[in-house]
Amino acid sequence: MATRLIYSRLSLSRLSAMGGPKNGRFLSTESNKIDEPFKVEEAETVNVPPPPSEKLLVLGGNGFVGSHICREALNRGLAVASLSRSGGSSLQDSWAKNVTWHKGNLLSSDSWKEALDGVTSVISCIGGFGSNSYMYKINGTANINAIRAAGDKGVKRFVYISAADFGLANYLLKGYYEGKRAAETELLTKFPYGGGLCDSLAVICAIFCT
Repeated sequence: MATRLIYSRLSLSRLSAMGGPKNGRFLSTESNKIDEPFKVEEAETVNVPPPPSEKLLVLGGNGFVGSHICREALNRGLAVASLSRSGGSSLQDSWAKNVTWHKGNLLSSDSWKEALDGVTSVISCIGGFGSNSYMYKINGTANINAIRAAGDKGVKRFVYISAADFGLANYLLKGYYEGKRAAETELLTKFPYGGGLCDSLAVICAIFCT
């Protein structure tokens, strides 16, 4: 956001009574006094697009939730990149051509850390189902690696799309929820002021209800 000041115009009669500029300031022909500076009549707040230096990295950007986040970020004028194990997106939509698609595995740091170059914000949509050990690794360890790497790289903000507790599901999907909680704890440690948690169901509702 920026504030634009609108200055009052001098009336034609006022201009006709004034001589030419002298030393960059108008002098009145009616007296030897220097004319008073223009007064501000009103201030108007205008929307200014974010600076080009703002870059968002979406982890899992070619998935259902991640692709919608990428598109919305582009609509808001951000530079957008995505990181996933498959790399490029299969989407044929025109907006997808404006995303930088990185291929990498969060469980292997050497394969993806260059994706953080120039990034100011990260949104993680990484998650998965399977055995308890697999779910903990994908929902927990992978995201913890991303959070730590982003913190070390100096990224300003990190948003993690997690999941709310859901009764019996917590027991049946133990590795899933334990992994999510571990990632949340790491996020609040590494980004106490620039981190955020969001329920995946809330994100999906926002996509279809706006």
